[in-house]
Order: sequence, then structure tokens, then C-alpha cells
Amino acid sequence: MPWGLTEIYVVLPAYVLVLSRVAGLMLAAPFFSGAILPTRLKVLLAASIALAVFPVTISRLTVPVTLMSAAAGLLGELAVGLLLGMGVSLVLMGVQLGIQLTSQQAGMALGEVFNPMLESNLPVVAELYYFVSMVIFLAVGGHRALVRTLLDSFEAVPPLGFVVSEGVVALLTDLMMVSFTLAIRVGGPMIIALLLGLMTLGFLSRTMPQLNILTIGFPIKIALALLVMALTIMWLEPLLLQGLSLAVDAVREGMGMEGLY
Repeated sequence: MPWGLTEIYVVLPAYVLVLSRVAGLMLAAPFFSGAILPTRLKVLLAASIALAVFPVTISRLTVPVTLMSAAAGLLGELAVGLLLGMGVSLVLMGVQLGIQLTSQQAGMALGEVFNPMLESNLPVVAELYYFVSMVIFLAVGGHRALVRTLLDSFEAVPPLGFVVSEGVVALLTDLMMVSFTLAIRVGGPMIIALLLGLMTLGFLSRTMPQLNILTIGFPIKIALALLVMALTIMWLEPLLLQGLSLAVDAVREGMGMEGLY
């Protein structure tokens, strides 16, 4: 039997809140927020996920939802979704940041390409590491774990239950720390190798002044950076998985979902 206007008036504001949280996740989460998915598909996917979880979340409402309360709570629900997606996105950006800084030191940042997924210009090797990280994220089922965390968030933080507190600020700090730590761990070996290479070139310039360091130093730095990248990229998977685990655990703890599975 079709719903009447009264039922739609009662149900629609609550559905809009659920849709706002799902849309926040779609705007910030890797793969879902990329330009690889058409906008219409993103809208359809967000509406479908919200429609699927809506019957479960409507039973957890602690206060009646009206049009006025739904309009006031849209930003809060959107913020919850953004926090969930940002927790994973910052991990992938940490990998990209570490390689980008290394590319600048090695002189490989001269050849940049445009990344339509992030709408930014990045070195080729940074793009390589980003897409490898994305493949690892999808291969281990990170997108499914992200959707699972979204579903658990409705139980820990029901609609209209989000409040900006010190825990949210601490969560953002923890996520930034995980991202920068991962960037240092990924780019650290190449920075050390480049530092040792520069020290060696400096020693050669002192012992053999007739040697043109500017001519031979540039290709040596690039070759050294590529060699270290080839040797260390095999350890990217455990580092990335550890970073993703720390980020997801931080999000679940900050949202009060550590006991939900």
C-alpha cells in the first residue's frame, strides 16, 4: 500500500539524515570520491546505501525527527561521514606525500602529471605509489570494511547524536599523526639513500675538482632513488595495512565503536 503524505512527512527527514552521512563518506573516502566513478553513479550508490540501512537506523532514533531538526542536523551527519572517509584517505595521502617529497629531492618532480582523481599535479612515481596503494586497499577489502564502519556508526552515533567534542579533535590529531608517520616510513629509506649519495658526491668534488658534479649528479640521484624504490616497494603492503588498521581503529575508538563488530 502506498504511503500517505503523513507517513512521508515523518519518514523523509530521517532518511535525509541517513543520506547525508552516507554522502559525507562518498565525498571523502578513497575510490568512492574519485573521478573514476561518474557523479550519477555516486548519487545512485549513496541513495541505495542510505535506503538499505534506513530501516535499521530508524529504530535507533532517540528523538523525533522533523523537517526543522533534520535541517539543523545535516551538517553533523555530513561531518560524521567525512570523518569516516577522511580516516582512510589520509593514509593513502601519507604514502603519496612521502614519495612526493622524495621525488623533489631526487629531481623527479620535474615530470608531473595531472591526477583527475585528486585534481592535482603530482610526480609520476607518486602517482604510481598512490595507485598501488589503492589496489592494495581494494584487494584486502578496505571498501567493505569502510561500509561496515559506516553501518556501525549509526549504532554508536545515532542520527542527530553527533556533538563536536574533544574526542573529535583528538581523532583528527591521531589521523594526521598516522598519515605523517606513514609518509616518513615510506619515504625515509629513499631520503637516507639520497643523503648518502650527496655526501659521496661532495667527497668526490673535493678530491677531484675537475669532475663536473652538476652533470653527473643529477642522473645518479635519479638512478639511486629508482633503485631504492624498486627495493622497498615490496614492503609497501605491510606498512599500508598497518596504517589502515591504525586509522580505522582510531576512527572506531573516537566514534565509540570499538566494541562493535
